[in-house]
Amino acid sequence: MRRIVLGAVLLGLLCAGCGRPQATLKSRKPRLFQCRRAPGKIVIDGQLEPAWERAQVLDDFRVPGFELRPLDLAMARMLWDDENLYVAVTMEDRDVYAVKTQHDGQLWLDDVAEVFLKPDEAKHIYYEFEVNAAGATLDMLIARRGAGHFDRWWPWESSIKAKVSIQGTLNEWRDSDKGWIAEIAIPLAAFKDAAPKVQLGDRWRFAICRYNYSVYLPGREPSSTAPLTRADFHRHEEYDFVEFAE
Repeated sequence: MRRIVLGAVLLGLLCAGCGRPQATLKSRKPRLFQCRRAPGKIVIDGQLEPAWERAQVLDDFRVPGFELRPLDLAMARMLWDDENLYVAVTMEDRDVYAVKTQHDGQLWLDDVAEVFLKPDEAKHIYYEFEVNAAGATLDMLIARRGAGHFDRWWPWESSIKAKVSIQGTLNEWRDSDKGWIAEIAIPLAAFKDAAPKVQLGDRWRFAICRYNYSVYLPGREPSSTAPLTRADFHRHEEYDFVEFAE
């Protein structure tokens, strides 16, 4: 959630420690993805029902600033209906870790999935949503990037719903886990300040991101679906686009 404190130099050292290529990510044109209509009811339980098979799969998470895939891979999906925007993030994770349980807590210090949405490029408003591996949530409307500390935006509430499922043992570092899933529903009404009415064909900037803490990694591993050229999840000018589609 925070601007990634591992700057480009530290990330370079991290990647060097992995013995992997460190090609710097070049700025490029944003891609267009589809958020398709859900073919049926989505039950938020951390278990992905058949309806999710209709969603486009985003599976090219990259370490910010580098043409480098994370060591623990992830994939994301998005769907929508007249009431909600749905996001599912499936993450490989050999050491599932999360100790924060309070809503709007500092979830970025745990294993966490983060969703960033900017509905209108003409407005400064953008949104951030987080779910950690313990199932705690965070939601923020950020009126303008850099316009105050993040705790200025925490009082806003979206009525987000989220559940997680873990393939392994939470907070037990001695074993080897398989991963975890975050399933999220965000009411479309929550976006009224930037998108009063969500319609078919609307295009929003978006990024789905992740922090992964693990005894199997040389350091905290950030990754994002967006082609971020700097170690900062809040660079919304570099997000891709998602279109609300049938």
